[in-house]
Amino acid sequence: MKKAKIPFIIIIQGLAWFSICFFLIIITARFIFLKAPIYVPSEPVSIWYFLLLFLLMTLLFFLLVRRVKSRIFFEAFLTLAVFAGLWFLCDIWLNSDLAVAAALGLTALKFFYKRIWWQNLVIVLGVAGIAVSLGLSLPWITGLALLVILSFYDIAAVYATGHMVQMLKGLVERGVIFALIIPTKAGRLGRRLKEVKPGEDFMLLGTGDLALPGLFVAALVRESTVWATFAAFGAMLGFILMNIIFANQAQKRPMPALPLIAAGAILGFLVALVLRI
Repeated sequence: MKKAKIPFIIIIQGLAWFSICFFLIIITARFIFLKAPIYVPSEPVSIWYFLLLFLLMTLLFFLLVRRVKSRIFFEAFLTLAVFAGLWFLCDIWLNSDLAVAAALGLTALKFFYKRIWWQNLVIVLGVAGIAVSLGLSLPWITGLALLVILSFYDIAAVYATGHMVQMLKGLVERGVIFALIIPTKAGRLGRRLKEVKPGEDFMLLGTGDLALPGLFVAALVRESTVWATFAAFGAMLGFILMNIIFANQAQKRPMPALPLIAAGAILGFLVALVLRI
């Protein structure tokens, strides 16, 4: 029987980025509710509203990737998304003026210091901010339902329609990589972004695979920090399992990451619930 491959380099890097993201989500959400009572989250977001908005944005992005050849629009859109998350995160911990300056500085530096590790860090910080801002407006049951529904969507988008893979390839061809870049060999986090080519010593993990579990974790903080922590650890275990399965495919092809990561997050939450901790 052939021994299973375990991609330790990818797993260690991925766990580091997940840990940073989930840690920021949990401490920021906890700070908002326990230390900053003046902050009042908006009314709970409807699951149908969220799904409709998600599908419309995905459709619009897919059509634009097919028709718009310039990278400027995509760079501007994705930069704005990262800035919004950074601004929210900074605004919780810093005063308003300093928060704007910090968010602008971090976002701008991404254009001048085009290294893999810096892009990953900025994206993780931005995702953490977005996850907290949206997650605090969601009941945890809605966050759980979104994880389940969008996991099935991710499977269909990769294996059935293939449009998620096409969108990612289209963005990479334009030099816009809105994903975590995980080198398959040690010592390559300092490489320039222009050297990144998926399938050639680099793995790309979509921001949704980090943001959606993060959103669920943020929603759980409203109920219990322990629940949120168990969900975060579960998501990371799902990430490990996903990479082991991916590395041991008989024929390498794109694989939806969200289902296993989401399953791990939900399982971690259920363990905490059953143990009543």
